[in-house]
Amino acid sequence: MTVRRICIGNETGDLELQKTNHTNSEDGKRNYSCGQNVRNYTMEFCSFGTIHGIRYFGENRTFIEKLWWALSLTLSLYFCISLIITAYIRWETSPVIVSFATRETPVWMIPFPSVTICPTSKTRVSIYNFTHYYQKKLRNERLTEEEDRKLGYLSFLCSTNINLNFKSGKFTDEKMIDFFEEVQPKFYEDSFDCKYLGRNYNCSDLFTPILTDVGICYTFNLMDRTQILSDLVTHHKNFHKTNASDDWTIEHGYKASAGLNTYPRRPLYAGVPYGLDIKLKVHMDDLDSTCGALIKGFMVQIAHPQRLPRVRNQHFIVPLGRVSKAGIAPDMMTTSDDVKRYNAKRRNCHFPSERPLKYFKVYTQNNCAIECRTNYTLSQCGCVPFYVPREEGVPICGAESLRCLNTAKKRELLGNVQKKINALNKVKSTEYEDVPDCQCLPVCTSMYYNIENSQTPWDWRTIYKYDENPNVNSSDKNLVISQLQVFFKGNQFINSERNELYGSTEFLANVGGLLGLFIGFSVLSFVEIIYYLTLRIICNISMFGKNNWSGKTD
Repeated sequence: MTVRRICIGNETGDLELQKTNHTNSEDGKRNYSCGQNVRNYTMEFCSFGTIHGIRYFGENRTFIEKLWWALSLTLSLYFCISLIITAYIRWETSPVIVSFATRETPVWMIPFPSVTICPTSKTRVSIYNFTHYYQKKLRNERLTEEEDRKLGYLSFLCSTNINLNFKSGKFTDEKMIDFFEEVQPKFYEDSFDCKYLGRNYNCSDLFTPILTDVGICYTFNLMDRTQILSDLVTHHKNFHKTNASDDWTIEHGYKASAGLNTYPRRPLYAGVPYGLDIKLKVHMDDLDSTCGALIKGFMVQIAHPQRLPRVRNQHFIVPLGRVSKAGIAPDMMTTSDDVKRYNAKRRNCHFPSERPLKYFKVYTQNNCAIECRTNYTLSQCGCVPFYVPREEGVPICGAESLRCLNTAKKRELLGNVQKKINALNKVKSTEYEDVPDCQCLPVCTSMYYNIENSQTPWDWRTIYKYDENPNVNSSDKNLVISQLQVFFKGNQFINSERNELYGSTEFLANVGGLLGLFIGFSVLSFVEIIYYLTLRIICNISMFGKNNWSGKTD
């Protein structure tokens, strides 16, 4: 519009000029409705945006052409989103892969396993004739209160009729453990010729007594109770008291300052001469065949030094009059630092330091299961078995609680399995509502010892007839000797590692590749969308006014 000056007096001319300039200032500032602005702005984005295919919607094309590109973009988005969802599910559910290490590990970098030995016979006839009193109980013959109480004690170790009722009470105390110690075979007297790394030892210097689920056993190379159990746990006498040392943990291994004579003891080489060797004798005339396992001899459990022995469910037998050799092949699992940032459920393991336990200083799956079962048993029976960790003042279960203990153990085992099945199948059930879900995941750094066991008859009488030993009377017809040898099969082993299979970087690269492949989308495309939704609109309003925020100028 042309500006013309019209002079009709000074004041009139000035007023007319102001009106004319005001009209010109509105020139170029279009007034569009909100719908028109949205349409104009969308057409501009389609015409000049960098995402593949959208520019054809901004051009003056036929309906067929636009339909073609609409279908093409829809299919591309469908396949792109489907593959991104698949990649996300893979990232969420399978972030960890287990693979073999690239280097072999020498055996001296790990400890020699703890070896726990338990006599299968729990009583000596000369001290307490379990068979005699048990037969009297079955025949309903009268027993004194003390005889019945002691028989009730042994019902925890010996197989007894579940319908028998004992008068030893619902709760008991450590007198029961003292009685076990009194009547059991004398391990230190019946073991001899103990060797480790080819060096002779007194067996009492290598083995220490410990309470297990099969009674009093004797363990070698187990870490001290102060390093496994928490400070609030009460202990029986000097049981489970070994060399206290912090030179090794399952998570970090041996310290650099730990020498060859550290504890737990470490192996130096593979082979029988560099392992553990012990001879065990039994007096058959003092052996109670009714109380204990059907196969007479010794139960042996082999585990890593931080694992509390639970012999009943996992052991092998050293029969009487035989040599039993246990060749060990370590199986170790480590976890890389990249996996630590995932939560325990995603990586399916706990690090020992990240989940505290009440009765244990170090988390393991076995320790967690023991604590879980202990707490459930205490809530159901009001007491705990004699061999589990407990606080001062928590009662030990007596023979009258034996049925409750068996019921609680069975229900806890079945309940945990049923809950896992229900969670897998997404089924809701209240059947085992009282059973706690303790979520005892495996430990991220674990160690197992695979055992290759072999046995052979041993003509020990001929050997000791010519090779005299003060511990052996070869002419004693009631004497039977067994031998146990535990050793590493190889000087090196290959451990396994948990590594990150599909991390956030891989997921982002996968998503970016799919977006680029199907619709040409990149980080700058995202920046461009943000720009069109924010900064460009603000600038258009300042340039063309709020009624033309689309910036339409034609």
